[in-house]
Amino acid sequence: MQAAGFLRRVLALIYDSLVIVGIVLFLTLVLVFFNGSYAESGSFASFLQFFILIFSGPIFYSYFWLNKGQTIGMQAWKIRLISINETKLNAKQTFIRCLISVISFLFFGIGYFWILYDKNNLSWSDILTKTKIIKIDE
Repeated sequence: MQAAGFLRRVLALIYDSLVIVGIVLFLTLVLVFFNGSYAESGSFASFLQFFILIFSGPIFYSYFWLNKGQTIGMQAWKIRLISINETKLNAKQTFIRCLISVISFLFFGIGYFWILYDKNNLSWSDILTKTKIIKIDE
């Protein structure tokens, strides 16, 4: 199993980010529709908006990783997330992976750029969650 390279992984990430933005916009539209207007500060609707913004990405990624090992972007770029020790992925791994990815992104993406220096093409989130992203032949 060959590890996926930097470019393929970043392009899948961009693809998935566009899908997540669409999900956030749709859920926000539904919230505005049911609330009757935008969410005012301190209201329950503003709490829901915050929840939508913070958790849409991790829920999206975890859902796909736990069910197929691939998000929509990963399917397009023919890569898959697997556990290094060949066990089934679990929710804790996927949520920690999301958290590490966000932290890495906030530090100028250094955890992603690590892929370019690691001999096994592993990012920080791969290393810390004992997972890796591989190329597939589908």
